[in-house]
Amino acid sequence: MAEETRQLVVLGVGNRLRGDDAVGCIVCDAIKGTSESSVVNRQPPIASDVPSSPGSLGDLGVLGGSLLGDAVFVLDCGNTPENYIQPVADRNPTRILVVDCCDYEAKPGEFRLFSRLEIEQLSYGLLSTHTLPLTLTIEMLSLQTSATIDLLGIQPERIEFGEDLSEPVRRALPAVVEFVRDWAQAGTVAS
Repeated sequence: MAEETRQLVVLGVGNRLRGDDAVGCIVCDAIKGTSESSVVNRQPPIASDVPSSPGSLGDLGVLGGSLLGDAVFVLDCGNTPENYIQPVADRNPTRILVVDCCDYEAKPGEFRLFSRLEIEQLSYGLLSTHTLPLTLTIEMLSLQTSATIDLLGIQPERIEFGEDLSEPVRRALPAVVEFVRDWAQAGTVAS
């Protein structure tokens, strides 16, 4: 019997012009091995901020041009993730990870994986800078796919227009990217 790879989707959500709200998009850049975020946020490339060591952002561009390989569809949704529901549904994913900043009253730069049930329970307290509430987008994804949907929430320090990433969130980026890598590797186990 041939091995079957599970289809995973990582969605980066955020506004690149609003400080720490850009973190979901920047994580997508790091996974794809690009540094587009440095141009938009007027920052030096993230990879140059981190020493090149195993698992750091300096190791980008492995596994088929993407940090996560071909079995993982990585999509930067910006601040309108609802516009990407159909392209995600067309891939028929088994698991979806949404990466976004959200205020869950932790220390800036801390991140946590929220299950679908936790997202619903937190929905009134989650910070949203998007056109539609993120919970509505997640609900729409749930209706269009049979995927397990999780949210990787990163606590922001600041989300004002014209701001760059805060130091706590910038320092957390390598650990966030490593977490996404581990999430993807756990999900690409042969069936």
